[in-house]
Parts: sequence; structure tokens; C-alpha cells
Amino acid sequence: MRTEDFTFDANGQRLAATRVQPEAGAASSILTLHGLGHMSNRHTIRYVIDHLATHGLGSVCFEFSGNGDSSGVMEESCLQRRYGEVLAAAEHLDKREPLTLIGTSMGGHLAAWLAPVLKPACLVLFCPACYPADAVESKFDGSLARPGSYPDSPAYAGIGEFGGDLLIIGARNDAVVPAEALDGYLAAARNARSKHIVWLDDCDHFIHRWLPHQDALRPRLLKTIRDTVLQARAR
Repeated sequence: MRTEDFTFDANGQRLAATRVQPEAGAASSILTLHGLGHMSNRHTIRYVIDHLATHGLGSVCFEFSGNGDSSGVMEESCLQRRYGEVLAAAEHLDKREPLTLIGTSMGGHLAAWLAPVLKPACLVLFCPACYPADAVESKFDGSLARPGSYPDSPAYAGIGEFGGDLLIIGARNDAVVPAEALDGYLAAARNARSKHIVWLDDCDHFIHRWLPHQDALRPRLLKTIRDTVLQARAR
């Protein structure tokens, strides 16, 4: 496995990223989008993409402005700005392979919202948040609406145009994103080639803090993620 740290510009900010490849020169066609909050960063998803790299799948993970090693102030950002940052990050993917987006919480909302633009073959969403249409420019200073099941959400509209393979991973004890929001994603993904949801018992919203320590469950779930990505690439 080969890793490379790099930075790129997005709307005047310098964003930190890591490329994870099975070997030098391999295609990186998976992009990961982390969630909202000061502690969110590009490293918590590494147990997933390191596993994918051992099976020939290359990824790019990055930090939104105001998070981790990226420049900026999180409270000054909003969903619309992060939408643009995802587009900038996607320019660093290899177009030789079908795209996969892996989004966590807020990153799941963004992945679904951007599906009509980036046209991924596969979406993997961990505890995906859902925000209303009028929240796209709400600053992350306490103004952003709480995640819920909003019929007018750009995420639901985006995933409605998604024609690939969808995997949602939900947490039974999630106190941030209600189960109804995940049901809304499944219902909205009416054009998906396949859609599947996995519920994790005894897990709260902060799934990437919990799952790496589940020695019995983790390998099975990583295989499910890997099989979903490979299935989407093979179609």
C-alpha cells in the first residue's frame, strides 16, 4: 500500500488530503467525505480505505475547510461551500475507474446531493445526515438545522437521480440522525440499481470511533463495503 499527503486549493482555502493506493500509479477513484464537527478529519475513515487498498481499490480522503490540517474556520463554512470543496477534491481522482463516494453524516448529505453532478457508480453512506433546502447557506455557527427527514432536501433530490449501487450503514443508537432520515434516503433512491441498509446494534452516531474496535463485526462490514464497490465497478 502507498500513501501520499498533498494539498489543493478550493475557493481560497488550502485543503489537506491523503491519497491511499494499493501501489504507486494505481487509480484512485474513491472519495471520502467526513462529517460536521471540530473533531472530524480525514483520518477516521482510514481503516475503511486502507482495507479497500489491500484489495486493489485506491482512494482520496481530505478535510473540509476549518477541519484538521486544512485552512479556514469551520464556523464560517456552510453546506454550499462544502459542496464546492467536494467538486475541487473530485478533480484529484483518476477517471479511469467508476467513481465511488463514501460519506459520513454531513458527508453523506453532500455525497447524495452531488450524485447528479459527479455521477458515482457507488454510494456508501455512514449515518447520513439530511438537511432542508433552506439550510444550504446556513453557517456552521449554530445556525444549521438539525438533521431530519426533510422532503425538500437537496440530498433526497440528488439521490433520486442516482442510478448506481447504494449501501447505507446506520446506527441503532444514533441520537443525531433519526432513523426516519435513513428511511427517506432509501425511499428517494428509486432509480438505484441496488440499495441495501445495514443496521449496527449498540452503535451511536460516531460510527468510526466504534466500529474499528469491533473485531467480530468489522471484517464482515468491510467485506460488504468492498463487495458493493467492486460490484458497482464491474457493471
